[in-house]
Amino acid sequence: MVHLYKELQPADHFEISLPQSLSTQERQLLTLFYQPLTGPEPISLYLTLWAEAEDALTNSMTHYYLMSVLNMPIGKIFEARIALEAIGLLRTFRKQEEENRSFIYELIRPLDANTFFQDPLLSMFLFSKIGEQAYRKLRKRFVSTISTSGYTDISRTFTDVYKPVHSKINVEQMDNQPTVKTDYPFYMEEFDFDLLKSGLSEQLVPSKTLTIEIREVIAKLAYLYRFNPIEMQKVVILALDDQMNLTRDRLKKAAADVYKLTISKEPPQLQKFFSSEIEENRIVENPVKSKEQEMIEYFESTNPIEHLRNLNNGKEPTDYTKDLVSNLFINHGMNIGVVNVLIEYVMLQTDKKLPKNFVETIADHWNRKNIKTAKEAMAIARSEHDKFKKLKNKEYVPQVSEAELAKQNVPIVNDQFAKYERTIPYEFLKQLNNGREPFPYTIELAESLVKNYSMPIGVVNVLMEYAFEQTEGKVTRRFVETIASNWMKIGIDSAEEALNQIDKTIKNKEFLRTTGFIPSITRESIKKDFSEVDGIYYFYESTPPYEFMKDINNGSEPFPTNVKIAEDLINKYDLPLGVVNVLSEYVLSRQDGKFSKRYVETIANTLRQAGIQTAKEAFEYLSKTEEELEMKSKLGYVPQITQEHIQRNGNDVDHYSSKTPYEFLKQLSNGNEPSASNLKLAESLVLNSGLSIGVANVLIEYVYNLKSGQLPKKYVETIAANWVHQNIQTVQQAKAVIHNKETTNEMLRNVGYVPTISEIDIQQMIGNRVIEEEFKEYEMTTPYEFLKKMNHGVEPYANNIQLAEKLVHRYKLPVGVANVLIEYVLEIKDGKLPRAYVETIADSWSRKNFVTAKDAAEHVAMEKENYAKRQVEQENRPRSKWGRVEKIPEWFKERDDQGATNDNPQTDSIDFEKERLRILEKLGRKE
Repeated sequence: MVHLYKELQPADHFEISLPQSLSTQERQLLTLFYQPLTGPEPISLYLTLWAEAEDALTNSMTHYYLMSVLNMPIGKIFEARIALEAIGLLRTFRKQEEENRSFIYELIRPLDANTFFQDPLLSMFLFSKIGEQAYRKLRKRFVSTISTSGYTDISRTFTDVYKPVHSKINVEQMDNQPTVKTDYPFYMEEFDFDLLKSGLSEQLVPSKTLTIEIREVIAKLAYLYRFNPIEMQKVVILALDDQMNLTRDRLKKAAADVYKLTISKEPPQLQKFFSSEIEENRIVENPVKSKEQEMIEYFESTNPIEHLRNLNNGKEPTDYTKDLVSNLFINHGMNIGVVNVLIEYVMLQTDKKLPKNFVETIADHWNRKNIKTAKEAMAIARSEHDKFKKLKNKEYVPQVSEAELAKQNVPIVNDQFAKYERTIPYEFLKQLNNGREPFPYTIELAESLVKNYSMPIGVVNVLMEYAFEQTEGKVTRRFVETIASNWMKIGIDSAEEALNQIDKTIKNKEFLRTTGFIPSITRESIKKDFSEVDGIYYFYESTPPYEFMKDINNGSEPFPTNVKIAEDLINKYDLPLGVVNVLSEYVLSRQDGKFSKRYVETIANTLRQAGIQTAKEAFEYLSKTEEELEMKSKLGYVPQITQEHIQRNGNDVDHYSSKTPYEFLKQLSNGNEPSASNLKLAESLVLNSGLSIGVANVLIEYVYNLKSGQLPKKYVETIAANWVHQNIQTVQQAKAVIHNKETTNEMLRNVGYVPTISEIDIQQMIGNRVIEEEFKEYEMTTPYEFLKKMNHGVEPYANNIQLAEKLVHRYKLPVGVANVLIEYVLEIKDGKLPRAYVETIADSWSRKNFVTAKDAAEHVAMEKENYAKRQVEQENRPRSKWGRVEKIPEWFKERDDQGATNDNPQTDSIDFEKERLRILEKLGRKE
């Protein structure tokens, strides 16, 4: 019980629910009645729980507490608990909350002694545990009866107190109410049983069937439903079982059915009332018990071991026999009365023997029949005995009775089917045999279809009639069961359907005789709504393969093998009918009337993998396949990009985007088919490189024209990779890139250099800055355009453009400032741009942080003014014999001043030539 132990842990909490305190007698019952069955440990657990529950202050406890009190491990406590649950002394409720569990133990009072001894399972279990002597002692001690001898029964009857009225309570609700055994008096004198029996023949309802118990049930039902004896005749006939016996349950059901059909669907209701006309001291005499009732009481009340002694002339049965009988209680769970009947029945059949296998076989059979009482056991024993006698006399006993026929209750739509639906197989076979007794083998075969295969009786009768006609009365089991199996597969449920199936079979045989085969798919077997199918596809979707092939074969019979191949596509490949017909037409037209199985199945497998479900889809798919095959034969390659891709990606549709690469290349080639390599390359730009169809076509056109009709793969793929990097997504973007590329190439050819500063760059540099009108030609013109303008439209030198753009890129001068600088240098240097001179000025201006052309222009104006002044000064200065103006140092001027103020008479005697040479030497100059 390892897995059971996991259901309980010491830390689990529990609470106890107690109905009321335990009496002294109940404690005795626990000890003497239950303890022998469960052992001491479950009773100890029960008494401990009861004692804890009697304490009103007891709250939730853990199972560890029980382990301590009982000195038992948790596994033993669990085993004791489930033993109490099994014996009916405890109910357990569990609540799971995440990792915690809690229980509620609801203690149940033990049964009183009378109820305990009346329970066949508990009583026999106790009997087997304590033995006969102790069992009798306990029964004598706890069960006492009070004699009513000399007393008169003055109890009111049921009819004295209650009367029936209509009720709105459902029969189902009444059936679901718990059943309680009631022993209330009910007098039957008021019901006319003579009138009842006058309308029932002895053959139909034997008098012995109307036992005291059955009579009482009939009288009660007649009173409850207010049926007269004539109406109760219908109830009795409807309640008869296969052996022409009546039971309480069948009578109750039949009465309820008749009441619903003839009076009201609402069940009757009992209402309490009191009748003053009834005599108070009515005396009821106990009816005399019949011999059968005495036997039933004997079987129900006698210990099986005692019954064996009686059958054995008072001798003690062997231990083997005792064990066999005990096994019927313990392992088979049979009641005392059923065991006693079984023992007597077996000994009657086997000449006073009790073979173990035979006994257990009958026990299993009776358990499957749910035999619970001695009366039921006697009934089935008689039935089995009668069957045995008839079989022994080689007489067949029909198993399907009128009751079985009534149970099926098939409605008769047409009288021509009544003879099949309203006749049991035995009687029907007798009619087929011209009133003579049919062979037992034939009866058994027909009835086995009803009993074993659960076929309706009407269908079985039609089948047997057909089998007799086809075999000329020599019916075989294989022939009948083959037809029965086929009819069960297709769901034949009535005689009408069976007759229609026979007509269909006859027609199929005739068709087979004339054509050599039978189509498995017919118009009747096609169960589909074609209301939404387009008119042009209706014929494909609704026509069976045989009829379709015959139609496209101009009315001639198609080959059976071709039809079977087509039908197999539906039955085995699960292809829709419309798809198969389109496929058949496609293959027959392409293969000149041939229908190769391998070729057909190959295409069928392709259609199934593609998920083709309708004739329309099959047409479109096969048409596309046809185009691809034609293309492959022409090009050696099937284009992967079709118009579907263009429709699916439908934005940006123009001259380039509206054509597939194949169509565009064909247009470039003046209608000639493009080569497979060029087509693969063009499609790879879309499928592999990720360019859009329009952009790929622009690229192909550019390279095709540039390379004179050639498409060098590496050259194309290099451009494609560059465009992917630049995120070129539209035709306009691709055309712009090509235009820029062509402009660049032209610039390289004409100038030898490609300017790097464009008008877009200038716009980004200026931003939102407002520019004065007179400076726009500086600020809004690229260095290249400005130089070209200064050169009167002639292309400037590449090194001059590079130098001008260098002022912007390296020296960070604004474009307007750089253009002013270029203009200034060209002006003062007679159209030349000395690099060192320009860069010297640029370096100076960058430190001055000129921002606008205006700033630079003002600075240039000031520089020009200063330059003019310097020019005037130079013209007024003395010049040397070399034509240059000599700058006289300040110290020399001071010396001259000093000499001018000196009155030294020796001044006239200075050697000026010598002095001049000295000064030149000091200045570092030579003569």
